[in-house]
Amino acid sequence: MNNLCISSLVVRTKPERLARVHDRINAIPEAEVYGEHEDGRLVVVLDTADNRKAADTITDIQKQPDILSATLIYQYDDKFVSQAEAMV
Repeated sequence: MNNLCISSLVVRTKPERLARVHDRINAIPEAEVYGEHEDGRLVVVLDTADNRKAADTITDIQKQPDILSATLIYQYDDKFVSQAEAMV
């Protein structure tokens, strides 16, 4: 069974670097920019196999040039839902 792990981030960059950062993030297979604001904020959604891959991808984004911050806002992992259902 495939695991579903969805994470959302707010990524900040300088406004003049927005297009460059947008393109770099969209080049990551597990990542997609879902929205951006001219002030340098981007909403990024990750679709990864598990929490470890999500954490590694967030770290990779944080280390990219021109990134001021990348903050995890939400994460869903159906592995934990399945475990909770098994306990009931």
